[in-house]
Order: sequence, then structure tokens, then C-alpha cells
Amino acid sequence: MPTIRIDDDVYEWLKKLARPFEDTPNSVLRRVAELDSAPPNQEEKMPTARQTKVPQVHGQKTPQSAFRKPLLVVLRKLGGKGDRMRVLNEVEKLLADSLSEFDKTDIPSGNSSRWQKSAEWEVRTMREQGLLKPVSETPRGVWALTQEGNARAEAAGRS
Repeated sequence: MPTIRIDDDVYEWLKKLARPFEDTPNSVLRRVAELDSAPPNQEEKMPTARQTKVPQVHGQKTPQSAFRKPLLVVLRKLGGKGDRMRVLNEVEKLLADSLSEFDKTDIPSGNSSRWQKSAEWEVRTMREQGLLKPVSETPRGVWALTQEGNARAEAAGRS
């Protein structure tokens, strides 16, 4: 099977059309394109980029949103900004007792663990929501709070 790359906007559009726990990107595209349904077992034979050696059990992965408060707390503690790896190391210390073994496994597509990738996706979401400064306003690899992010971090530190 050929591999295709899609941008974030197309991926978000596909997610909106997907049936949770049922669809693959291919099945969504086939449905939208009104192609005949995939031949039986074709999906099982396709290699996937997300295959793992550790089977995922529902509920094992810490949700992305669970990283928001620790990220805010750590960034505030570091004076409002911090190097990506330092922030992740501090977040790992805060969450040491709550990260699952599955969270700690490496993802096949890179040199980071699942929980780190989830935290990085939360950073992206926080940038989109104006809690962190955009990449264009910070040095490479530095995460920095905006004024709104600092106010949220202060509130997170009190709760």
C-alpha cells in the first residue's frame, strides 16, 4: 500500500467524519468518495504506522487534556517559559505515580514516549487557544506562557 502524507487541516476534517473506534483514514476516504466498500479483510492486511508491541487496553492511555495543568504549573514554576525537555522532565516528575506503563512505551514513529507525545499535542492545543506563545515568538524548543496562560497557570497552582 502506498503511504500518503496529509496536512493538519485535512487530518482534522477526517477526524470529524470518522466513526470512533470503527474507522481508519482509508475507510473514511472510501465512504466520502463513495467507493465500493473495502474487500473483506483488506483492512487487516494493511500495515499501519501505529502498530505497537504493547497492546493497548481501553483506559490505559492518559488523556491529552490531563497534561494541561502540569504543563501550566511547571511553566509557571520556571518563570513562564522553559526548554521543551526540561518542561517534560518536570512534568514527568509531577505525574510519576499516575502515568501508566502504556504511557511510558515508545511510539513507533519517533524517539519519545506516548505520554510525551500527548503532552506535546496538548502544548499545540494550548498554543491554538492562546495560552502559550506561538512558535514564531519563541526560540526553537522553548515553550512560553502568554498573559492569559500565566493567569491560568496561577489559578492551576492554587487548585
